[in-house]
Amino acid sequence: ARRRVEDALREAESRLRSLTDGAPVGLCLFRGDGTPLASNAPFARMLGYDSPAELQRIGSVLGVFATAEEQSRVLGEQRMGYGSGAFFRHKDGERICLRVMAAHCPEQDTVALVTYHASKDE
Repeated sequence: ARRRVEDALREAESRLRSLTDGAPVGLCLFRGDGTPLASNAPFARMLGYDSPAELQRIGSVLGVFATAEEQSRVLGEQRMGYGSGAFFRHKDGERICLRVMAAHCPEQDTVALVTYHASKDE
């Protein structure tokens, strides 16, 4: 019985990963301090990372927001409306503007972002 439960859990996780990685938008869950907790492959690619794992490993150290002020603005608002712009730090160090929607999950002290339309800031 335990093995069936473990197999079902792995299968559910695989389906969820397929769904999020196949989405036409970037998805990322942040801790309140701005550390990326989880993301999909499109979000990682928008910021120049090869995978969500690389984003979490390197982005957690470098920071993914362009500035501390931008991080506070995005993560501090209860909701960011559809299409609000936010500046992030690309892996190569350049600023990149993404359109975002943000929603706070106060019970877990996290912020969920949906991002799309990446463009380098000139």
